[in-house]
Amino acid sequence: MMKIFHKIKQWLLYIFFPNTCFCCGRDLPHDNQSPLCRDCTIKLEPVCGLICQRCGLPLKSGGAHCFNCRGSKAAKYKCSYIRSALCFNEPSRALIHAFKYEKYIRIAKFFAPLMYKTFKENPPFFEAEALIPVPIHKSRLKQRGFNQAEILAKHLAVYCNLPCEDILIRKRKTESQTKLNRKQRQQNITDAFEIKKGAKIKGRAFILIDDVCTTGATLEECAKVLKAAGAREVLALTALRE
Repeated sequence: MMKIFHKIKQWLLYIFFPNTCFCCGRDLPHDNQSPLCRDCTIKLEPVCGLICQRCGLPLKSGGAHCFNCRGSKAAKYKCSYIRSALCFNEPSRALIHAFKYEKYIRIAKFFAPLMYKTFKENPPFFEAEALIPVPIHKSRLKQRGFNQAEILAKHLAVYCNLPCEDILIRKRKTESQTKLNRKQRQQNITDAFEIKKGAKIKGRAFILIDDVCTTGATLEECAKVLKAAGAREVLALTALRE
């Protein structure tokens, strides 16, 4: 009897709140667990194949490193290893936009297992002792109501069996990175972070968690602060790579 009532409830919810694909808007079956239709799901592109060995940027022409990580330039980076689950394309962009700006927090449950798959495929991550979400400024947190990186980190922590430690503070409000070039992004984010008092950093290895990596400027700035405080190693894992 309870099963019948549950099915009726599901159908009523579907009638008044239809389930649609976040990318193309197509109607989805009432019991569909994915936020995308089958056609849009197929279009998702895992980050794989030829990528930069440090920053994880896909390389169309091959090689071990991208231009910005090539040769002696790699030595200057504090974030030693960056990997992402999916390439930034139409369906993945639609999901991250709905997650961040339209407050569909449940989409984090879709990204978490994909990020965990990337975690398992990259042995350098295995030495990490905790996940650290990239923080947002308190004014943006108040406006949005949540930090998307923190939600991703908490879901991923369950898969990885690692603690999620919210130990970074965004002390300065910065301009959105979306429309800035690489140099502008670096300037915009400089000295924007600090570590919470009492946080245990020295000698430990961490994985920074964020939603999107574009140039890696934000991740690098976070890593710089952690390394200055004595972190042994700082790596990063994001949902998308632009």
